[in-house]
Amino acid sequence: MALTLLVNCFAALLFLATIRAIHDYRRRGRLSYPPGPRPLPIIGNLLEIPKDSSWLAYTQFSKKYGTSLSFAEGSF
Repeated sequence: MALTLLVNCFAALLFLATIRAIHDYRRRGRLSYPPGPRPLPIIGNLLEIPKDSSWLAYTQFSKKYGTSLSFAEGSF
């Protein structure tokens, strides 16, 4: 009985986390974020950036999407 309750609670939390991730993913288009590729829910852009030479991926993103104005001016 206790195991069933634990599994049901875990399933409910997983369901709510999934709904939240999908909601955030859809809402991202309306917010003012810096330019860049659109991330996937939960994992973001993890699959788009290689581990070996990440600077090359960031350079390509910069050429494709431009730089953020605040970073370009140096005002953090």
